[in-house]
Parts: sequence; structure tokens; C-alpha cells
Amino acid sequence: MGHTFNGIYSIVGAKFMETVFCDFCKTPSDPGFQTWIGFDDVKSSPTYFTVQRFQNFRQQDVPIPFDVELLNVGGAMNAQTGKFTAPRAGTYFFSFVGWAYFSPSTSQVNINVGLFLNGNSIGRGHADEMTNNLQIGDQYETFTLQSTLNLQAGNQIWLQMFGSSSGALLTGSYASSYVTTFTGLLLQEEISQSVKV
Repeated sequence: MGHTFNGIYSIVGAKFMETVFCDFCKTPSDPGFQTWIGFDDVKSSPTYFTVQRFQNFRQQDVPIPFDVELLNVGGAMNAQTGKFTAPRAGTYFFSFVGWAYFSPSTSQVNINVGLFLNGNSIGRGHADEMTNNLQIGDQYETFTLQSTLNLQAGNQIWLQMFGSSSGALLTGSYASSYVTTFTGLLLQEEISQSVKV
């Protein structure tokens, strides 16, 4: 590395940046020459987004598009298509919060929103409701879906409704507030794939 002073240094590990203490008073073959301390939180480029729907949505088996882009650092989320494309390999976190609307019904109605990775369902958020004699009118139910995933560069993530009742829809807003939100962020990058050593 060219260093001659004892101290703390960042090095490229097998997948991630790591922190080590180097004691240059010792020879490189001595076990105390390099002491591992931990991992560095290094990303070649930050990646995080938050998108929301303002309009109601009921279409099934297609990616859910979003109307409002609050954040899109790194540009990996396409709100119009509803698809997130991983810019680099690493561990990502995704969170979806939805508000389901159900029309009055004496039978059970439900809504399902799936998290899809490259066309395969890998998670599901579910809500259901049934009107009884004490409840009159429309019904609403909140539901969530979270997932932490190891992705490769180019993997795509999206949400879509499937297997939902005909009287159910995803509510975009209520009293001028957005109630359906999708968020994602890169937690840890496999930096060794981004850095050529």
C-alpha cells in the first residue's frame, strides 16, 4: 500500500470496504501486523427513493406506476413505469405502505399487492374487509410490505396488484394527503464489484 505510519486504514475486502489497524513496527508475516476492525459504509454512489400515488389504482397484474417522486437520488426508480433498477450489486431495503378501499359488501373483499423481482413474486401485502350490519358504507384498511434483498446490478423490483376483489382498489390520497408510498434504499454495496483493484 505504500504506507509507513502505524494507523487505521480502509482496504477493499472480499465484497465490502473494511477498516484495519496496521502496525508497521511488525513484519507483514506477523499476525499483529494487520488487525481487522470492521466494515466501512462506502457506496460508489448513493441510491434511495420515495414515490407516491395521488390517483386511485385498481389495475391488476401490471407494475403500479407512481404520480409523485419525492426523492430519487441515483435515478434508479422510474416512477412512470413503477420499476426500480438496481444500479449496482448490494443489499437493498424496500417498504410499501398502502391504503385499500373496499366498496360495501356482505362478503369478504380483499386486496393483494406483491413485490416482484425480475417478474417473480417474492413478497405480498394483504388487506381484507367485510361489512356487517353495524358498518355502513365504504371501508378502508391500511397494509404494509417490507423486504431486505441482495440484488445484482440490473435486477428490477416493482409492485403490482393481483388476485384482488373487484370492489377493491389502492387509494392514492385522502383529504389531500398521499396515503400510498413506496420507498427503497441501498443499505450496503458490494464495493469490490464497483472498484477495480
